[in-house]
Amino acid sequence: MDLNSILSVLAAGNNANEIGKQFNIDSTKVTQVITSALPTLIGAMQKNASTEAGANSLLGALTSHVGDTSVNLSNEGLADGGKILSHILGSNSGSVFSALAKQNGVSSNQVSSILAAIAPMLLGLLGKGQQGNNGGASALEAMLGGMLGGGNSSAMGGLGSILGGLGSLFGKK
Repeated sequence: MDLNSILSVLAAGNNANEIGKQFNIDSTKVTQVITSALPTLIGAMQKNASTEAGANSLLGALTSHVGDTSVNLSNEGLADGGKILSHILGSNSGSVFSALAKQNGVSSNQVSSILAAIAPMLLGLLGKGQQGNNGGASALEAMLGGMLGGGNSSAMGGLGSILGGLGSLFGKK
């Protein structure tokens, strides 16, 4: 599964419309936020997967979310998404949300809500892509890096990535 495939599922019209209605945001803005955030989220997961403990934690999360195939806008689903974002972004979450908000003309709270809504589904999609891959941590890191063009943000096509601007938060140049 590549970045464009994941994006097409996460930002599909129905998902963007549901999220937009839930948080009173135009679905076009929802799609813009998801498009802008996805490379950053994948990059942060790749950084997390660069350590054995981080990779094992992420592998567990991917496995537990394999069945998550749609946005879950319940309080429980959004709380789970918030926890996922905390694990992925760590102490950088506020900076990431602020940068995405500024780039997309929405508030940081709206960015946080949109990403919380898609986070379990993102893990589900990545988990499905990782299934049957017995390479463990190194295979996970390679899969994530491959999605980012080996970490080269220019290889991501027209996704509107802010990875270059936010990359320093995760040790990327």
